[in-house]
Amino acid sequence: MRNFLYSFLGCIIISSFALNAQNITTESVVNSNVLNENLYYDVLYKWGIISKKAGEVNLITQIDEPTQEFTSMLVGKSTPFFDKFYTVRDTLSGRMMMTTLEPIYYEKIAHEGGAFRRDSLKYYRDVPGTVSATATIDKISKKGEVSHGEKLMTATGITLDMLSAFYYMRFIDYDAMKPGESLLFNIFSGKKKEILRITYIEKTQITPEVLDNQPMDVYHISFTFTYADNNQKKSSDPIQAWIGVDDHRIPYMVTGRLPIGGIRCVLKSSNINP
Repeated sequence: MRNFLYSFLGCIIISSFALNAQNITTESVVNSNVLNENLYYDVLYKWGIISKKAGEVNLITQIDEPTQEFTSMLVGKSTPFFDKFYTVRDTLSGRMMMTTLEPIYYEKIAHEGGAFRRDSLKYYRDVPGTVSATATIDKISKKGEVSHGEKLMTATGITLDMLSAFYYMRFIDYDAMKPGESLLFNIFSGKKKEILRITYIEKTQITPEVLDNQPMDVYHISFTFTYADNNQKKSSDPIQAWIGVDDHRIPYMVTGRLPIGGIRCVLKSSNINP
């Protein structure tokens, strides 16, 4: 499911780069316009001429005006056909700030291949410029073995998780970037800290089926995740995304590679309530 969700959440042409503290983005680069929305995606497995629906993703966003925060829930599941090989039922939920899109709380509940895992992150920003999070992980293996772990993680600069990163990449001011320009962010994933690198490729057009194949202006971006250690080991395969240029910034398509074939997530329907 890691590839499944990474393929939904973003992408990049990977290059070698040195990571150090001053590379991480420290100031907000987003023009937030989060709205109440309900987005549905089909996840297609592609291998040569083979194209088979592998799963579905539903993203629900709800605004809490009094607190100037919003909640999000992303549900992903495999289709009955792919359940025969590897069953996936994952739910990501979280709470974020409307203005900065930075996370307050994050939780991932995963039922994959007969195993269970729950990751949660509670964020603190007590020291200016520094973000801390208490990570809690509970697991039940396919054999019924139970484990529990906790860890305090810290980072300097803008720090996201798998859910808040989806919103952050949507509302970056790409018009202020040059093609090939990249931004780096901290990502807390489970008990690991990773680096998210988002690269702006170009402004182009696509013809989404959800819009009756009418041309749509989009930002073409890419991103990857890299472990934040001296080895700088890549932890995700390259992924690419095409995001609408209008105020809603809806991702219309996301693609990612697998060891054999690839994954394509395409928007099937959307319901937006200002």
